[in-house]
Amino acid sequence: MSTNEQTSGLKKLMKSKKFQELFWYFVFGVLTTLVNLIAFALLDKLIDAKWQVKLLKWEFDFYVVFMQSIAWIVAIVFAYVTNKLFVFHTKGNVVKEFIGFVAARLFTFFAFELGLFSLSVMIMENAFAMPKDDLWFSIFGFEVTNIYIVKIFISVFVVVANYVFSKIFIFKKDKKSDSTETPDEKNGENASEKTGLPESEA
Repeated sequence: MSTNEQTSGLKKLMKSKKFQELFWYFVFGVLTTLVNLIAFALLDKLIDAKWQVKLLKWEFDFYVVFMQSIAWIVAIVFAYVTNKLFVFHTKGNVVKEFIGFVAARLFTFFAFELGLFSLSVMIMENAFAMPKDDLWFSIFGFEVTNIYIVKIFISVFVVVANYVFSKIFIFKKDKKSDSTETPDEKNGENASEKTGLPESEA
């Protein structure tokens, strides 16, 4: 395959709706993760609180669940608006879509952002003796501790699961409305396919 053909194929791929949808979903997925992290960090830095409880003989700070919940609420509003307007470009009923969006996000929230997140923090602190406040590195005065590494790790699962739910169940497009071809144009195509000739010669 020549370089020109490869370049042409790449351009076609980049112009395709599926590629652009995945690209913009990735972009806004990263931004949603940042919104979530920023909200989480603000609560972590502005409110110094600890709600220690024991779960299965392991110490766990229940305040991290509260921070995770508030950060999730902020992020979900941002995610819905950007997904609807800039990723899937749907014109469906806002209330119906938002309810479905929240329901899907609730599943990933309880499964990953609370369940897997809390379990990971407990395992990290109790099984590996890595306190959640241990410092990894600092950026412009902001300290990245173990708990943020866990949160970023969990975010990967969340982004993938949310895309599957959004694409299949929530932002469903009406195939009839997506089609730009008229019945006459489709009939013309069918006729040309059957005869093997262009429309003008069929």
